[in-house]
Amino acid sequence: MELDLNNQEWQEAMNIVENSHRSLFLTGKAGTGKSTFLRYVSKNTKKKHVILAPTGIAAINAGGSTLHSFFHLPFHPLLPTDARYSNRNMRKTLKYSGDHIKLLREVDLIIIDEISMVRADIIDFIDRLLRVFNKRMHEPFGGKQLLLVGDIFQLEPVLKEDERRLVQPFYPSSYFFSAKVWQEMQLVSIELRKVYRQNDTAFINILDRIRENSPRQSDLQTLNRRVGANLDTHNGKLAITLASHRGTVDYINDRHLAELLGEKSIFNGEIKGEFPITSLPTPMELHLKPGAQVIFVKNDKDKRWVNGTLGVVSSIDEEKEIICVVTEDGAELDVEREMWENVRYTYNEKEKKIDEEQLGVYKQFPLRLAWAITVHKSQGLTFRQVNIDFTGGVFAGGQTYVALSRCTSLDGISLKEPITPSDIFVRAEVVNFARQYNNRQLLERALSQDGAAIQYRMAIDAFDRRDFNAFLTNFFKAIHSNYLIETPVAMRYIRRKLDIINQKDREIEALKEQQRQTEEKLKMLAAEYTLMGRECEREKMFDAAMRNYQKALELYKDAGDASRRLQQLIKRQEKTRKKK
Repeated sequence: MELDLNNQEWQEAMNIVENSHRSLFLTGKAGTGKSTFLRYVSKNTKKKHVILAPTGIAAINAGGSTLHSFFHLPFHPLLPTDARYSNRNMRKTLKYSGDHIKLLREVDLIIIDEISMVRADIIDFIDRLLRVFNKRMHEPFGGKQLLLVGDIFQLEPVLKEDERRLVQPFYPSSYFFSAKVWQEMQLVSIELRKVYRQNDTAFINILDRIRENSPRQSDLQTLNRRVGANLDTHNGKLAITLASHRGTVDYINDRHLAELLGEKSIFNGEIKGEFPITSLPTPMELHLKPGAQVIFVKNDKDKRWVNGTLGVVSSIDEEKEIICVVTEDGAELDVEREMWENVRYTYNEKEKKIDEEQLGVYKQFPLRLAWAITVHKSQGLTFRQVNIDFTGGVFAGGQTYVALSRCTSLDGISLKEPITPSDIFVRAEVVNFARQYNNRQLLERALSQDGAAIQYRMAIDAFDRRDFNAFLTNFFKAIHSNYLIETPVAMRYIRRKLDIINQKDREIEALKEQQRQTEEKLKMLAAEYTLMGRECEREKMFDAAMRNYQKALELYKDAGDASRRLQQLIKRQEKTRKKK
């Protein structure tokens, strides 16, 4: 999908990202271009940024790193009462290297994809560690800007029952928006409204009501007319099954592969360096036969296919390692092995930018069997025809919506079983939070306040580098934009800076006194050398006298007597040389 530069929500979101420090939640229905916007920001922003995601596969697809690897997060719930991660103990527990601390201080923008799957306790933990390592304890996220991308109406955070019991006393829900940091700063939320995936208005309206947990009886009746519907699989057209459970997916793929004639080919993936097994985008052992239905799991650099393109294997050349795939559109593609990178962000001190350090690579064909995939794996993908199999039931909020919204049209859906009201559920807290989307007043206030905040920050930076002309210019501009100097944070800052000035004045006076005392000592020593010089003169030891006078002047340049006597001796020496 190309970025729609005429889209008002896109424009407003870009304005927030580029012209403010305010954290932003960018959301929207399936097919509204959230991922496209993320890629656009990553490519075009001038801010030093990193891209993170809650899972390895999501991170690889987004071209970034996982939250856990970037912040060195433990995998257990991060409770606010855990003493290991208190403000006092955070540095000792996490043991960040100097380079990593530098990275945390220099990054301007932290982009987190698939934010709906990130828990509240993780958000608060990130907030706390950024404050600690940036030494800005009174600023949410240590003054860093967050761009959070995702849809809370889609798949929710995954929590085991024992983990849920641990987190529950501290948070009203596990969703990221329940983090305590948002009580300190109001999160700006922009919802992309224009749907690019579907064109059928009636279908879009049904999806909207399912997404918001308000389906009509007529919506269920319309959907359930698709139970057992025969999909068109002639002339190269393909259909994929979306299942709620992994066991169902494996059974369907294994059965279909076994039904094909001939021996299967096995292609082994190759890992070089560090690449977590859990983050592999395609199987380490890829089993294929001619006739196998496959899905591409990576965008092609030559744009012959995209992540989510379906096709059928037409031939396999094991010797040349080429797999020929015919797509739904009839394109015959020679597919070779691709490479995925596991990256780590580092700060380039010399060039003042953030680099991606390659930790390891994974080489494999960008394919996996795709008669069926899980609903979780389908999030973000688009298909023309889908079979939806909820055998075993729906177990996560948003699962039904995700499955239905993968398809471009209602006519492209076939249901194995009727959808019941129990298959559609959205948490009440999700619905409540969504009411603040596209709050016009909040958007305008954020831009106004953050315009002033940027000017205040520029004033602070100018003050710190002792450019007081620039400090006053930006300070008065900031006051004119938004009078914030009487807020507790601003007052604390001003007091802190005045305390620093007073401390520097005291230090200067102490240094002056120290210098005066030193000068007095040197003056006394110079006087002693002058006396020794006089004694040497009386004893006719003129060279020794000159050395004593020179030493006196080295110690105290204003030793007048020593200077006069030295000049007299120099003249005496010159007269003696002339007589000779």
